[in-house]
Amino acid sequence: MKRQCQSRARQRLIATVGLVAAMLAAATAGRAHHSFTAEFTAEETATLKGTVTQVWFRNPHVRYLVAVPNEDGVDEIWDARGSPVVWLARKGWKKDTIKVGDTIELYGYLGIDGKKMLSIMTVTLEDGTVLVDKAPD
Repeated sequence: MKRQCQSRARQRLIATVGLVAAMLAAATAGRAHHSFTAEFTAEETATLKGTVTQVWFRNPHVRYLVAVPNEDGVDEIWDARGSPVVWLARKGWKKDTIKVGDTIELYGYLGIDGKKMLSIMTVTLEDGTVLVDKAPD
C-alpha cells in the first residue's frame, strides 16, 4: 500500500511539473515575435521627426518611443520598432547611439489601423548620420 501511495504521489508530481512547464511555454509563446503584417503595412511609409522619450535596446526588437508633434503642435507618442539587437549591432548601432532627448528623423512602414507605430527603415541623427535598419524602398 505504501509503495502504491508513493507511486501516485510521484505521478501527481510529474503531472504538476508538466502542467507548469506547459503554462510557462504558453506564456513565453505569447511574448514571442509577431509577424510584420500583424502590426505594420508595407503599403504605407512615413517620415517622422521627434524627440526620443524612451529607448529599449533589447530583444526581440529595439524600440524607441518618440514624441512627434501633430498638425496642432501637440506631441503624440510613436512606437518605433527596429530589428533585433544583434542585427543592428552588426550594422554599427550601439545601445547609446540613440539616447533619450535626441531629436531624430525616422523613416519606415506605418502601423496598421492608424496605430502610432513605425517599423524603422532608417534613422537620421541630428548630425546628419543616417542609420539603416532595413533597406529603404
